[in-house]
Amino acid sequence: MNMKKIKKAAVIGMCCTIISTSTVFAVSNNLNVNSDIKIQINNEWVQVSLNPIIENDRTLVPILEFMNKLGAKVESDLKAGTIKIYTDEITIELAAGKNSAKIIKNDGGSLKEETINLEISPKIVDEKVYVPLRFAAETLGFDVQWDNSLRAVIIKEEGVIVGVERPVEFETVDRQTIDDNELLSNLYNKNHMTKGIFSIIDGDYIYVLVSAGERPTGGYNLEVDSITEVTPGTAYIHATLNSPADGSVVTQVLTYPNVMVKFNKGNIQNIQWDMSGDINQDEAEKNEVIKFVQGFGGQLKMVSLLAPEDILKETMNEYYGDYVSAELIERWLADPVTAPGKLTSSPWPGRIDVLTVEKTAENKYVVKGNIVEFTGVEMVEGGIAAKREITLNVNEIDDKWVIVEAKLGEYAADNEASVVYKNEEYGFNFTLPESWKNYTIQNDMWKGTSLTEENKDISGPIVYIRHPEWTKDNPRQDIPVMIFKTEQWNALTNEEFSVGAAPISPSKLGENSTYVFALPARYNYEFLKGFEEVEKILESNPLKAFEVK
Repeated sequence: MNMKKIKKAAVIGMCCTIISTSTVFAVSNNLNVNSDIKIQINNEWVQVSLNPIIENDRTLVPILEFMNKLGAKVESDLKAGTIKIYTDEITIELAAGKNSAKIIKNDGGSLKEETINLEISPKIVDEKVYVPLRFAAETLGFDVQWDNSLRAVIIKEEGVIVGVERPVEFETVDRQTIDDNELLSNLYNKNHMTKGIFSIIDGDYIYVLVSAGERPTGGYNLEVDSITEVTPGTAYIHATLNSPADGSVVTQVLTYPNVMVKFNKGNIQNIQWDMSGDINQDEAEKNEVIKFVQGFGGQLKMVSLLAPEDILKETMNEYYGDYVSAELIERWLADPVTAPGKLTSSPWPGRIDVLTVEKTAENKYVVKGNIVEFTGVEMVEGGIAAKREITLNVNEIDDKWVIVEAKLGEYAADNEASVVYKNEEYGFNFTLPESWKNYTIQNDMWKGTSLTEENKDISGPIVYIRHPEWTKDNPRQDIPVMIFKTEQWNALTNEEFSVGAAPISPSKLGENSTYVFALPARYNYEFLKGFEEVEKILESNPLKAFEVK
């Protein structure tokens, strides 16, 4: 190897080598993982298993995996924390935490020694020793440059011819074109859910599918920024994954961001790629928490909170046991009012839409979202029946996410323009359209007739929700809500008594553990003004029951 003097030229990136050791030293707090930096040695891109690290605007990357490409060997003293990098012609001695290095050169059989100050000293992170690669590579006789357009450290030995880099013109392929082409459609359907690049040649063009893999929500977008022929026959694709903005409303389903591009194949035989904007460790952990909470949301419909105590205990442990701490389950069993789950046969809780995820401490998160409820109508026609706020405290315990606290909130109006009547005494909400703002409430009693030999006095409250435009001279259709105690409703369904003259029984609107709420039969027999609107309101399942203590 033709050796050169140590160079002092400045460069944007400072690269380092990593050597295992058990010695521990203090490390700067200004470290963060960066997966965007790439390394090229003698026109060959080097793949590394460890992500680069940034310290004080300098890039530290692993080198053991490609030390042979520099023609050097490494020795280390695990106890002393010393490192030696050497070839037949030169030896570099460094020590962790020391900002100088000793260089010993073999000049025609004569050894010459000098000490050089370092801009950054070797140090240890996660039992790995980091030492300056730029310094080591240039001392070993290599040229080191930074290519800002490629976000790459370019290392070449003196005399190596660097290929001329040229931009490659490309265009994005739209989804309709993919669907209309069997070859492209097969490529897409087979690979779009897997992170990576996948290519085929069709005529004079190369088609490349770039996929970011699975993401926990919608709102992600993948774009190809550039394609460059970095060396003859090798194209390098750079893509950027754009994440949803903080606070943005996104679909709560798994998505697979991807993009397909095409370019003239020319003499391209090899394709490499990288992706900026990929999730960092914190984002990855947040995504784990989101998927965990979504998994818990899928179990809610399996637990009936009104079931007998022994059945409730069995179902909670079976369906919540993998998600909720044993202590919280015990609290829920003692007071089911505070637990999420199924209160009625319809609507039922179908999922949890995650709205925000906040990291409060190491391995601890607060997740806010909505429990989304459905009926058979929504399952067929789409939409939702109701949303209820929920806040969850999620901690990592023994390498497993666990819900340790949960707080149920209010039912949300169907839309921002809705009005909600809340009855605290019996435990139900009733959602009304904006046109019912300033509604009034009329309270009365329903009376039943015993169908057994016993002459019982059977009665209960009924609440009339009255339209704000109702007048005595021009009455409008009310919305009546009958309130039965659970034992009364059971007796009514067992035909022990009847309500009203109609042979048809009231229809259930909802229930909690104490009361059943029902609509009187033939409540609209007079066809008062607005009865069609009331029918439409009732079709949206507007009554949501909650527990009262």
